[in-house]
Amino acid sequence: MLRGIRSLALFALLPALVVAACGGDRFPTPLEKAEGDVLTSYEDMMSFLGELHAGTGAFTLDTIGTSVEGRSLVLLHFTGGGEGASAAAGDRVKVLMYAQQHGNEPSGKEASMALARDIATGAFAGFLGSVDLYLIPQVNPDGSEARRRQNAADMDLNRDHLTLTTPEVQALHRVFKELMPEVTLDVHEYGIAGRVWEEAGLHKHFGQQIDALTNPNMSEAVRTFALERMIPEMREKLAPRNVDLHRYLVTDGPDARFRHSTNALNDGRNSMGIYNSLSYLIEGRNGLAVEDDIRERAREQLETMKAFITFAGDHAAEVKELVARERAALRGEAAPREVALVMDYVADPETPTVPVGVVRLETGAVETLVIEAYHPRVETTLSVTRPLGYVVPAELTEVLAVLERHGIETSPVSGSLQAVVESYRIDSVTQGWKEDKDFLEVGVTARRRAARIPEGAVIVWCDQPATNLIVTLLEPQSQWGLAPLPEFVSMLVVRADYPILRIVEVTQ
Repeated sequence: MLRGIRSLALFALLPALVVAACGGDRFPTPLEKAEGDVLTSYEDMMSFLGELHAGTGAFTLDTIGTSVEGRSLVLLHFTGGGEGASAAAGDRVKVLMYAQQHGNEPSGKEASMALARDIATGAFAGFLGSVDLYLIPQVNPDGSEARRRQNAADMDLNRDHLTLTTPEVQALHRVFKELMPEVTLDVHEYGIAGRVWEEAGLHKHFGQQIDALTNPNMSEAVRTFALERMIPEMREKLAPRNVDLHRYLVTDGPDARFRHSTNALNDGRNSMGIYNSLSYLIEGRNGLAVEDDIRERAREQLETMKAFITFAGDHAAEVKELVARERAALRGEAAPREVALVMDYVADPETPTVPVGVVRLETGAVETLVIEAYHPRVETTLSVTRPLGYVVPAELTEVLAVLERHGIETSPVSGSLQAVVESYRIDSVTQGWKEDKDFLEVGVTARRRAARIPEGAVIVWCDQPATNLIVTLLEPQSQWGLAPLPEFVSMLVVRADYPILRIVEVTQ
């Protein structure tokens, strides 16, 4: 059991024969038992999982935290079990899957319950010899009960992965840091409608969508494997199951530019991918109402999740070796010298257009549009040389709290520390535009000098697994750092020094 996580019950794993004998028909999900398109409540989900756990003993069921309104967040763990399992545990790839960060995107939760049932009853269990699967069916129970995107504190959980202020996202990251899974999947839904689309007489018909890592600070080898190996193989496996898988597209309308998913580290996918995890999200289609066609939406999510797990199991040894190698390269001499701070999607002459499916509202016909405003390639426009570390004044308590929540190691200075440091003078702070949204463009002048770092200051050394996250968080020009956020923007005072120093050499 994970440290600090409370077990709901303790059951030994049953032999595979007994588990398989339970049969899927003994454990219909709440959605399967209901009449019509309805959503499963939190209470019904918890009752179902409890009954499935008690009836099969095929997984552990733990509480990893509570929501703002006090609902339990649960983690299911499925493993191969059986004789010799401990010896083989190191050979299995760890996969962490989590659903419904957004409360009005319920199909991932519904699919998670069916997935748990199918694994627990042996209907889908062939992967267990090579995969340790960890499943969080619902990250945002409060939002789900209210049928709203945000949690009960009006926070968008999938924009809280930088500061980790919400209890739900804190719980998710505690699990991630404890497990350090090689593979992660964040399950979402995309809206098919919207004012701009309907004014054009269209709805989206983009199929089931998936995306992998997009931030250039993540291993190129991991990104290439995700895009060129995993996604194509999943697409091929899903086609006979009547699931049309595409790479996730983001746009404000049919005449706006089309790009892939954000480079930001404040979402679940990239915040875990910064550790060179094979990290993905899937986006199933939502309905005009949140329960519309929920059965088919959940089916497509379930099939995609199964294809995802199957790929991880089929390639477990290769995935483990790849991730281990690329994580080792985050430390020491192997770590890249440059860290990207500002980036955006740009056009690519090799892929100038992208076809997308749409539904013509007037006729109901499904058509294909060829989009010319396609920007698929990530371009870095500002990078910085990685320092040895940073000096954070002790009075920046909120900055230090964020680092602590991420599990980043810090070292208070005791005695005397002499170093060559770089300080930044803030020259300008202006409004910019990246990834179709506002962001702050910060101009600085760097100055290098010998300095004595005062006792009580806090050092954040960069030689640790979170190295790229550390640089991204603490640099003032970082597009996805702390400084541009409203609660930290007071650090950006024009014609004043940025309070965090860079250590470039230790002299004593």
